[in-house]
Amino acid sequence: MLLTLVLLRAQRDIVQHFEQAGATAADSARTADELNLKPGIAWHQLVGHVVLRCPGEGRYYLDLANWERLRRQRRRSAWMVGVAVLVLLALLFWLRAAAA
Repeated sequence: MLLTLVLLRAQRDIVQHFEQAGATAADSARTADELNLKPGIAWHQLVGHVVLRCPGEGRYYLDLANWERLRRQRRRSAWMVGVAVLVLLALLFWLRAAAA
């Protein structure tokens, strides 16, 4: 869980670097060095989710639409897990009360 939180934070930092540099289209793409970033797991996850796109020559830009889509998907998943946990807890309490 801690690793997931660290990776999510690293991804947000990467996205902020791209936003601040204005690298949000192919013509404004930048290299990791230009943004003072070191590609790692978080970077490669963003590339895999097509949040960072490479138009060539090792330059990348931020696809804002895909970033927002990924954020919505993550929020929806978190809500679903939360609801499932609450349902399971309610079921557990109900079963314990019925057994007593």
